[in-house]
Amino acid sequence: MFKKIIKTTLESTRLAKDFTVNKWKKFIRKRALKRVETQLLYLQKKPNDFTKEEMRELIAREEKNEISSWKGIVGIGTILALLGIPKL
Repeated sequence: MFKKIIKTTLESTRLAKDFTVNKWKKFIRKRALKRVETQLLYLQKKPNDFTKEEMRELIAREEKNEISSWKGIVGIGTILALLGIPKL
């Protein structure tokens, strides 16, 4: 009985983790795509001017930038919460 409960709990936890990770990856990808589009507008270029590899590199770079910005925000929020200071 306990083995069955543990097995279903572990499986549902794994599924929830995978679902959350996939949602965040999609969210980050969409934000990176929007940033690349705005950069291309500033450069007055079209996506057709770049090869697929170059576009993939631009998007990957923006994804890394987005993740690093989120790490900073989460880190500051965590420190403020530990100190008992409300985040405004």
